[in-house]
Amino acid sequence: MSKIIRHFVYTATVLILGGQLAACSTPQLGVNNGKFQACSSAPHCVSSTEKNTGKYIAPIKVNSAQDWQRLQQLLLAMPRTKLVAQDTNYVHAVTSTAIMRYKDDVELLYSPSAKTADVRSSSRIGYYDFEVNRDRVEKLRSQLNGDNAGQGQ
Repeated sequence: MSKIIRHFVYTATVLILGGQLAACSTPQLGVNNGKFQACSSAPHCVSSTEKNTGKYIAPIKVNSAQDWQRLQQLLLAMPRTKLVAQDTNYVHAVTSTAIMRYKDDVELLYSPSAKTADVRSSSRIGYYDFEVNRDRVEKLRSQLNGDNAGQGQ
């Protein structure tokens, strides 16, 4: 009988902690006054609006509306990436890790006058991301630049 009770307590504990973890993973997203929400203190986020911090990553150079469309296509073509929200100059997508299906949020904010797209990429759970978010942004940048170089831009 005690084995059944232990199993019940273990299962209940896992469900309660899982629910709390899911609540903690609700992302703070969107743009306010032309800037993304601030990254948390954990080192699993990069943002081009987090200047003078270790979380800073340069915005992506976007020379034209066509480049902006291409950047969005490149993001959505990444494996396990789904579009969540899209506006004229804003995109929010969610990517999932291959094995554990952890979710990362990726946001792009296009500024035609500055010819850039601000970018924010952040893991929803965990502490370290092992540079996955930074690598993702740099891959997008590289793919867009490679495409631009191929078009003579």
